[in-house]
Amino acid sequence: MAIPTGSGSEVLRNFGINGSGGATSLVDFGGTSGTGSVRTAGNTAGVVAVPANVIITILNIIWKASADITLTATIDWQGSGTDITFCQFSPLADNSAFVFSEKIVLREGDKLELYTTGTADIYGSFIYQDWT
Repeated sequence: MAIPTGSGSEVLRNFGINGSGGATSLVDFGGTSGTGSVRTAGNTAGVVAVPANVIITILNIIWKASADITLTATIDWQGSGTDITFCQFSPLADNSAFVFSEKIVLREGDKLELYTTGTADIYGSFIYQDWT
């Protein structure tokens, strides 16, 4: 886990998942190259595990439903396959939005997994602290 001992950077970033539906999507945090990328349902590409010497603080996640859905958000604990569910909401009606605005801290190896039973767009913002 990153323990600040010298200089580093702290940057506000965002991510998006377009058309999530029926599949678990991993959030692409974008690494040191900038903001995360907009991905599609079932994403496993990009920087999906928190890198070494990095702390990520999730500021919010917004789901916008295109059909009646159930949404679930979990953390894959250090990439071990042990999922910790921290948010589940049902039903989210068609053309409705749900905002999760609690702060979540992710550390080295953690993966943020977002799942919906139907089609939804997902947007989030986070703080990326890099101590490499």
